[in-house]
Amino acid sequence: MSNLPGEWISPLTASDISKAGVSVSWPQVVGSDTWWVETRPEEGGRRVIVSKKLGDLLPPPFSASHAVHEYGGRSYLGLEQSNSYVLYFSNKKDQRLYKKVGEKEPIALTPDTQSQDRYAELIKVGDEIWCVREQNSEGRCSRELIAVNENGEIRTLVSGHQFYMNPRISPDGRHLAWVSWEHPDMPWDGTELFVAEISNGEVKNKRVIAGNRKNPVLSPEWLDEKTIIYIDEESGWWNPWKVELNGQRTQIVSEESEWGFPAWQLGYRAISILEDGQFVGIHGPVDARKLALVDPKTGTVKEFDSRFTHFSPTFSSDGRRLVAFGASSSEFQTLVEFDLKSLNEKEVIRPNPLPIAKGFAPEIKEITINGATRDVKVILHQANHPDHPNPGATPLLVQVHGGPTGHSSATVDLDYLYWTTRGFAIADINYSGSTGYGSKYRHLLDGMWGIVDYEDVITSVEYLIKIGIVDPKRVFISGGSAGGFTVLNALIHSNLFVAGADHYGVAELTGLATDTHDFESRYLDSMIGPYPERKDLYDARSPLTHAEKLTTPLIIFQGLDDKVVPPSQSEAFRDVCVKKGLKHKYFAFEGEGHGFVKAESRITSLEEELAFFGEAGGFKPFIR
Repeated sequence: MSNLPGEWISPLTASDISKAGVSVSWPQVVGSDTWWVETRPEEGGRRVIVSKKLGDLLPPPFSASHAVHEYGGRSYLGLEQSNSYVLYFSNKKDQRLYKKVGEKEPIALTPDTQSQDRYAELIKVGDEIWCVREQNSEGRCSRELIAVNENGEIRTLVSGHQFYMNPRISPDGRHLAWVSWEHPDMPWDGTELFVAEISNGEVKNKRVIAGNRKNPVLSPEWLDEKTIIYIDEESGWWNPWKVELNGQRTQIVSEESEWGFPAWQLGYRAISILEDGQFVGIHGPVDARKLALVDPKTGTVKEFDSRFTHFSPTFSSDGRRLVAFGASSSEFQTLVEFDLKSLNEKEVIRPNPLPIAKGFAPEIKEITINGATRDVKVILHQANHPDHPNPGATPLLVQVHGGPTGHSSATVDLDYLYWTTRGFAIADINYSGSTGYGSKYRHLLDGMWGIVDYEDVITSVEYLIKIGIVDPKRVFISGGSAGGFTVLNALIHSNLFVAGADHYGVAELTGLATDTHDFESRYLDSMIGPYPERKDLYDARSPLTHAEKLTTPLIIFQGLDDKVVPPSQSEAFRDVCVKKGLKHKYFAFEGEGHGFVKAESRITSLEEELAFFGEAGGFKPFIR
């Protein structure tokens, strides 16, 4: 048995992680039952709606997944009905909206448009489903709010805006609220909260009551017939506010803590109204995102007493009980239920049955590194193995999150355990522009993507080497999507790394600006500059422009069905490696999109990345 960190014998193989790595999401309270979605690698990434009482609700080959904005989100709506249930869902293969009653087979409600029409954010209004529809035709993309009746007849409710989310009906059925925004903004740049009258099923007289192009608002929920609770960033932090139908706005909670989130997917929820008029939200720093109960009259905040320190903004409530996914630095994501009178917590399901063996759970903590011009936030996962106490300086794997408007949390991660139990420390960099730290930190990326992100990575590595906790001869870096872009730039602009892994990363910015999907087609306007007016910046920031400087071994992973970062991006960098004679590997996965869901893809990427790093670093890691 080797004592060298990086060669430790781990109890986890990539196959173990894949088998235990069923991804769970999007819980919903349905009467006395609880539903959720499971993404199953062993079924090719099929997304199955599961009931606690009844088990699987969606038979093969159906898979509950929509592709609105390409990132999807909540794809179903469940309702109790006469000792049975009704399920409405979007199906991955054809993107049609389906209805399933009890044990009957699903029936398509919407026409077959070869996946060009997509549906999200389903709510039940009378005998209709109201939702967001995205239509893609001949290179053009549009969205509107529509109504679909039980016969599949469709009518338009609201049109004229480029993006919609969070449609909500008032308790008396007389008003509709929703959030919209326009190009070139993203939903974290600036959005508007609309309200409109409902008359005989028609939506009329819409008006803006909160938000603007400099103030992103989100997650409206009706407190009563005249008042909406929502999240507003006017103070510099996403905090709860309320607004009356006449536009009178009041901040409910004022704190330097985020109650909101970047709306990458449709269906996120920041607020849920209780029967007694209070509401539940999630707040706190990145390393302690907790559920909290708020009195909208006094602004009093009471945190839930839970062993979990990080909750996802996908929770669901009927006003009496609430279900949510929680995690911590020592426990994997778990679906829990709270009685909203007593706030007592009980476990619904632990989707990852693989326990963390005693002595293998890493210490996870957030640190702030004082750089020359700005602070950098880092989530540090220490190498840990009961047979190797006090290992000294260990190999370091730098992880760079995607987005780039997003962040990494201080929770245990199954994929990360694969590395820490082998003797690697992991530094998860929440570089400038990451969310969770207020708008000032997020806006540090404005006009600076392709500079401050890789600079923050280098600053972090230099600091960790300086304090002596990592081996400077065995520093590696990995990231996906926008994180892959930062990986490539860090490798080009620094000699700190022994090898790097690029997972479907951006290599050439002009191609991204001109050959990506509609949702992100103007994303780079704020982070770099308008295209083509600032093509000079796009060229200067692109890793491909400076590829001749790359001397570090590189392994690349790409899904061939990726619509966000097309395969051509990874292929271009692969070709550079071939031309230079640089040590590299390239893996292209059939049937995978932006992120890998199949068991074989996940196993291959973990094992090959580890083996590649070992070869580049001159050590022999335990593979299986």
